[in-house]
Amino acid sequence: MPNAIKIISLSLFIAFNCLFTGPANAETELEQRHSISMATKKSFLAEDFAQLEKVSALYRTTKNRTSSGLWLLTLFYGGINAAIAEVEKQAHNDADVDAPYRLLEAKTKRWAEQFPDSPTAHVTHSMVLIRHGWAYRGEGYASTVKPESWEPFFRYVAMAREHLEKYKAVAAIDPRWYEIMLLVAKAENWERDEFDRLLDEALGQEPLFYQTYFSALEYLLPKWHGSLAEIEAFAQDAVKRTLNQEGRGMYARIYWYASQTQFENDIFKDSFAVWPSMKAGFDDVVSDYPDAWNYNNYAKFACLAGDLPKTRELLKRIKSSIVPTAWNPPAFIDYCKKWVAQK
Repeated sequence: MPNAIKIISLSLFIAFNCLFTGPANAETELEQRHSISMATKKSFLAEDFAQLEKVSALYRTTKNRTSSGLWLLTLFYGGINAAIAEVEKQAHNDADVDAPYRLLEAKTKRWAEQFPDSPTAHVTHSMVLIRHGWAYRGEGYASTVKPESWEPFFRYVAMAREHLEKYKAVAAIDPRWYEIMLLVAKAENWERDEFDRLLDEALGQEPLFYQTYFSALEYLLPKWHGSLAEIEAFAQDAVKRTLNQEGRGMYARIYWYASQTQFENDIFKDSFAVWPSMKAGFDDVVSDYPDAWNYNNYAKFACLAGDLPKTRELLKRIKSSIVPTAWNPPAFIDYCKKWVAQK
C-alpha cells in the first residue's frame, strides 16, 4: 500500500506540472482536465489526504488556470466528485440508499480528523452530505419525488448547511464553500434576499471564480426560483463585476454553461441570451485564453446564432484544431460547414 500511495502521489504531481509545462492546444487542454481530475480521484480513494491538502492549498492560493481559463481548483473538485460517483456506483444497493454514503462520510470524517483546519476536508464532507440527500430525492421535478423521500433529502441538505456554517471561519477561504452553500440555497428554497446576500458575500470574497456564478445560475433557473429575465440581468451584472479582469467574458461563460446544463443548442430560442453580447464576450475570452477549446465553442455558438461571417471566420481558424466534443453533438460541425459552404 505505501508504494501504491507513492505512485498515486507522483501521478498527481506530474499531472499538476503538466498543466504548466505542456503545449497549450486543444488536446492538451482536455488531457490536462482529465489527468488532474483522475489523479485527484485516485488520491481521494487511497486516502492520501496529505497530498490532497498540498495540491488543493496550492490551487486555492495561486488561482492558476488551464489554457482555456478553467480554474485548477475546479478540476480538483471535479476529481473529488468523480471519486464520490465511483463509490456510489460500487456500493449501490437498491435496498440501502445509505450504503455508499456511510463509506464516504466515514472517509471525509477521517480526513477532517487528520486535518481539522482543512477547508478542503470540510467542504468535501458537505459535498458528500448533499449528494446523500439528492440520492433520496432524485434529479427530476418535484412532482416525480416520492413523498417519503422529502424528509431525508431535506435532512441531509440541512446537515450539509450546518457543517458548512460550523466551519465557515476555516473553510470559507475556499470559494467552493460558497459554491456548495449556493446549492444549499437552491435545495432549501431560500428567499431571494437571503440568496442575494450570500451571493454578494461570495463575490465580494472572490469575484473571479466561475463556479460561483454557475452555482447561482442553478437557483435562478425558471424551474427553481428565478426567470429568464433574472438570468439575463445576472449575466449583465456579472460583466460589471468582472469587467476589469475578464472584459465581457463572463456573459459568454454564463450562457455557455447554461447551454451545457439547461438549454442545450436552443440557447438563443429558449433563453434571453443576446448574440451580440455573447459574441463580444467570446472575443474577450479568446483574447485572454486563445485556446482551441474556446475557439471551437465560439464557432459553435456563432453557428447557432446564424452569424455567417463569424462562423466562416472561426471555422477557417480551427480547421487544423477541431475538438469534436466541443460541438455536442459532434456531427453539428458538419452541418455548420455545409451551411457556410452553401452561402
